[in-house]
Amino acid sequence: MSRPDLLTQLRETRPMAPAELREHIRRIAADATPPTGRRLTWRRALFVAIPAAAVVAGVAVLGSQRSHPTYNAVPTHTQPPSKAFALAPTSATTGTANAETTLPAPNPNRVQRISASLQLRVPNTQAVSDDTKQAVAIARALGGYARSLNVDAQGRSGSATIVLRIPRQNVQRAVSRLSALGTIVGENVQIRDITAQVDATAQRITRLEQRLTYWRGQLQTIDVEKHIASIEAAIARLRRGRASTIQAASYATLSLQLTTKPAPAPVHNGHGPLHGLAVAFRWVGIGAVYVLALGAPLLILAGLAWLVVRAVRRHRENELLSSS
Repeated sequence: MSRPDLLTQLRETRPMAPAELREHIRRIAADATPPTGRRLTWRRALFVAIPAAAVVAGVAVLGSQRSHPTYNAVPTHTQPPSKAFALAPTSATTGTANAETTLPAPNPNRVQRISASLQLRVPNTQAVSDDTKQAVAIARALGGYARSLNVDAQGRSGSATIVLRIPRQNVQRAVSRLSALGTIVGENVQIRDITAQVDATAQRITRLEQRLTYWRGQLQTIDVEKHIASIEAAIARLRRGRASTIQAASYATLSLQLTTKPAPAPVHNGHGPLHGLAVAFRWVGIGAVYVLALGAPLLILAGLAWLVVRAVRRHRENELLSSS
């Protein structure tokens, strides 16, 4: 008998297990299968961990917001243009006493636009009215004038807004005298140099005058006369604009605000008794977010690997039972 025939005969005469033995093996496999009760799986763990991390992070954020102090400062009006200098703060800013404010001296060799603002607190509405008259008198004594007045001295509280035009060489004395009318609660000064703009206009006038000299030396025709007239009009217009700019810059604009309302005191919300607990919850929340962000992919991969291993094991058990 050949070898292939022998193998075929052995396969055909393979002994079969009795039905009782097969049933016994199935019972053993069924008993070995873990019960399908409520177990902690990766899905349930994520379902519980994500809301818990969100709650901890929310508590930490609230705690951090309450832990930081807030301040209600006195508002000041600042518009920092080119080459602007702020007034140096004095002891009067805190409401203790008035000292002479430090104002940069204007440069007499430069064309500068100077604007300053001064906020004063006075005791009552009568002081608002009296100080308004005194401010106008100070401006006139220094060679200036009041450009606009807006006074409200009725009722318990009063206020006034006064815009003064002061010769720039006297602006330091004006600020010093006006600051003595009340308690300084805010101050600001702005100096803008426009010398380059004025010089550019002067250079343009010089070029036009040279062109005018050239055209005046030509044969005087109707077209040449029209051209000369247009150049003369342009020169006159530029001269008027340059003179107006220089004249406006020779006066400083000083805005004075008087009020009877006291400056609000800074409110400091200090640390509460639960500040340490809030800080701890905040760091716990940050740690939970990092753990969740870094560990979630690993948990997902581990769960997938466990499902694959379980499926392979069940497949092998089924093959074993079917073969037996």
